Amino acid sequence: MGDLVNLRQARKRKQRDEKSRKADQNRALHGRTRGERQLSDHERKNAGKQLDGHKRVDAAAPSADEADDEVVSVAGSDDAKSPDNAKNNVISIFAPDRPSET
Repeated sequence: MGDLVNLRQARKRKQRDEKSRKADQNRALHGRTRGERQLSDHERKNAGKQLDGHKRVDAAAPSADEADDEVVSVAGSDDAKSPDNAKNNVISIFAPDRPSET
C-alpha cells in the first residue's frame, strides 16, 4: 500500500517550490545590490558632468542666456525703444567684439 498524501499540503509545497525557482531566475537576471546600483548611477552622473564640461561654446552664436536678457518694451516708453536700452547693458565676456546688428 502507498503512503497517504495530504493534497492541500502537496499543492502548497509545489507552489512554494515554483515561487522559489522563479525568484532564483529573477535574481540571476536582475540581481544587483543597492550599492552596485548607486555606484553605477553615480558614475553615469559624473560622466555626464564631465562631458558637459568639455562642450565647446560658439562665441558668435547667441546663447539662451543672452536671449533672456532682452528688455520687454513698455507701451508709451521712449527709453525701451532706443537701441541703447535694447539689452540690460550687460556685456558677456563671451560676446563678439562688435555689437550685433539685430
